[in-house]
Amino acid sequence: MNPHRFDYLRDPEEIYRSSFATIRRETDLSGVPDDLVGLAVRIVHACGQPEIIASLAWSDGAGAAGRAALAAGAAVLADSRMVAAGIIRERLPANNELICTLDESGVSELASELATTRSA
Repeated sequence: MNPHRFDYLRDPEEIYRSSFATIRRETDLSGVPDDLVGLAVRIVHACGQPEIIASLAWSDGAGAAGRAALAAGAAVLADSRMVAAGIIRERLPANNELICTLDESGVSELASELATTRSA
């Protein structure tokens, strides 16, 4: 037996399935509209904070409007390279453009001028 081998999940598909199952089991999603539950679960998964659910807000029909916009080819705006890298492009319905402007010319200067971050 290898003394450096620890007992933990190694199968990537099982890790993925298990992590989402844990979020659904341990996060209060009762106040989230049915058509936004999947999105809320992914937000919790991305940040590792089930309590973020209490900070989410949406308007009536937001889920349907978002899906319609993506289906019509709307671009996806990401506020960080990490967020952009985490988007599963194969799941975007219309080969949607993914935009992340952090490294574009003038962004750093504008952020400094406005006393804010490049992401903002």
